[in-house]
Amino acid sequence: MSEDGISSERLIDQQIQFARHDFENLQALIRFSDTKAGATLTLLVFLGASGLQIIKEAVLATHLSPRPVALLSVLLVFSCGGLLCAFLACLWAVQAVLRPRGARYYRTPTPGTDLLWQDHITAHGTNDAYYQAVKIAESGLLLKNLTDQVFELAHISQEKMAGIHAAWKACWFGFWCWVVAITSGLILLRLK
Repeated sequence: MSEDGISSERLIDQQIQFARHDFENLQALIRFSDTKAGATLTLLVFLGASGLQIIKEAVLATHLSPRPVALLSVLLVFSCGGLLCAFLACLWAVQAVLRPRGARYYRTPTPGTDLLWQDHITAHGTNDAYYQAVKIAESGLLLKNLTDQVFELAHISQEKMAGIHAAWKACWFGFWCWVVAITSGLILLRLK
């Protein structure tokens, strides 16, 4: 093999290794996003559940007079509504993070050419046909399939990160609503 052939093979091997590194990093980010989404929702459920007893008792103490009690009553009602809205917004954002996704940037799979995405693999019909397609694939084709997959994963990761940001905003809003609800509820119970 000529010197150019060796360096060309070494270069394509480095490119494949780089793409595999990207692939693994994106998969780790996606798994982290899924975990973080679940933790965010769990935190809001905990806040709601921990304040439920105080809020239930404080709602019975709400009145429209005197003025300080009326103000605290309105604060309690609005903060409880805000907490509920925050929970629903967080639930929606978490659903957007966790929902299944498929390939969007691929054309119709061509057996023998498209080798990495699940629809591409099953398009081969049998495991032997897929094995043969991978066995005869050149390094450039393998690199193309790997970079296509990395491109798909990058979009999935980007969408999941946007969902996480939305969930955290809802979670922070819910936290502050919880603080206001608990504080106003406790004061209402003391004034009762």
